[in-house]
Amino acid sequence: MAPLFLLLLIMLSIPNFPIFAFPHSYQHKQQQLLLRFRDAISHNNTTSLPDWSPHRPLCNWSGLTCDSSFQSVLALNLSQMNLHGTISPVLGNLSSLRSLDLTNNALSGHIPPQLGQLSSLRSLDLSSNALTGHIPPQLAQLSRMHKLWLWANQLQGTIPPSLSACRSLHDLRLSYNQLHGSIPPELTRLTSLKYLYLGGNYLTGTIPRSLGNLSALVDLYLEENDLTGAVPPGLGRLTHLQVLSLWQNNLSGTIPSSLGNLSKLTDLYLFENDLAGTIPPELGMLTDLQLLYLHRNNLSGTIPSSLGNLSNLTKLTLFKNDLRGTIPPELGMLTQLQLLYLYKNNLSDTIPRSLGNLSKLTKLDLSENHLTGPIPSELGMLSQLQLLYLFTNNLSASIPRSLGNLSALVELPLQENNLTGTVPTELGMLTQLQVLCLRRNYLSGAIPSSLRNLSKLTDLDLSQNHLQGTVPPELGMLTQLQFLYLYKNNLLGTIPPSLGNLSELTELALSGNHLQGTIPYSLANLSKLKRLELSENQLSGQIA
Repeated sequence: MAPLFLLLLIMLSIPNFPIFAFPHSYQHKQQQLLLRFRDAISHNNTTSLPDWSPHRPLCNWSGLTCDSSFQSVLALNLSQMNLHGTISPVLGNLSSLRSLDLTNNALSGHIPPQLGQLSSLRSLDLSSNALTGHIPPQLAQLSRMHKLWLWANQLQGTIPPSLSACRSLHDLRLSYNQLHGSIPPELTRLTSLKYLYLGGNYLTGTIPRSLGNLSALVDLYLEENDLTGAVPPGLGRLTHLQVLSLWQNNLSGTIPSSLGNLSKLTDLYLFENDLAGTIPPELGMLTDLQLLYLHRNNLSGTIPSSLGNLSNLTKLTLFKNDLRGTIPPELGMLTQLQLLYLYKNNLSDTIPRSLGNLSKLTKLDLSENHLTGPIPSELGMLSQLQLLYLFTNNLSASIPRSLGNLSALVELPLQENNLTGTVPTELGMLTQLQVLCLRRNYLSGAIPSSLRNLSKLTDLDLSQNHLQGTVPPELGMLTQLQFLYLYKNNLLGTIPPSLGNLSELTELALSGNHLQGTIPYSLANLSKLKRLELSENQLSGQIA
């Protein structure tokens, strides 16, 4: 201790002794390293980072954060600066660096293995670039690293099992690269892991059962890969899980009932797989669930009435399965629901009147099932509804006049049912409507002149019904109309010359009626017309 004290006295007694020579030397070294890094990148083909100059204090350079005492570079953040070029290996010599963020640029080349030398690094974000090559196994040396984001690049090869050595890691995102091979079971040693994103790659094999041991996991994204086998029941042990995304794989087997234990789950994506069996009633226990996507599988059985307990659900998609039975009236309890897609199943019986309680619903698609009975008038209470698809069922009775209350409605396809009665004049109140398709029903009466109010209408198909009377001249006011199909009805009278005002019209089909008189010369004004069908009438004349 005494010699050290004497040395200090000697240093202080010498005028202008460079006490801070060592920190200054290190600062100069950092400056030189960063300038070499800058030389490897560019910005719009010009010199990047113009304020990085030897004549300016290092810690005033853009993107740098320094330690206030020794002026050591702690963080380098150059995200979203449109940088090109490669990442220089010299960054591996910035020994004090804790955070490196180069995300959202256009950097190419390989990830330098020398980054594994940054023993103080806590966060590494190279996402959203054009990086290629393999993930360097040397990154496993970063024992203090909490966050590793490499997603949205063009990285190839396999996921290094050695990453399991990064025991402090809680956020690993490798999604949307070109990684292949299996998911390393060794990753389950990362017991602090909260976020695991591996989606959008070419990963194969099965989902490791041991993922169920990652008890801290909050988000698990494995979508858009080529994973096979079953959904491991052990995932039901991840009681902190909020998002489970397994969509667009080749997963088979059944949906594990144990997923009903994931009490904090908000998003469940299992769509576009080969899952079979029934929908587990236990999913109705997920009271925090907001999104439930099970469409495009091979699910069978009935829709569990317990899904009516999902009071926070906003979107429910079960379409393109083999579901049978009735639509549970309990779905009408989902008062937060905005989207309900049940189309292309084998559902039967009537549409529950309780669906009229879904006041926030914007999209309802029950098409291509075997539904019977009338369209519930209660659907007219869905004031926010934009899409109402009920086509290709066995619905009967008349179209409810209450549908005219759906002021936000954009598309109304009701074709290929057994609907009778007239076309309600109230449909003319749907001023946002763009598509109205009532084809192949048993509708009768006249075409309402109130349809003239549908100024945004692009598609009007009333064909293959029993409509009578004349073609309303008011249809010529629908200046956005592209398709007008009135064929195979019992329409009389002449073709209104006003149809020549439909400047956007590409297809006009009036065949199979009882129209007579001359073909209006005004139809020659339809410069965008590609298809004109006037056969099976009593028309004369020609189009100039």
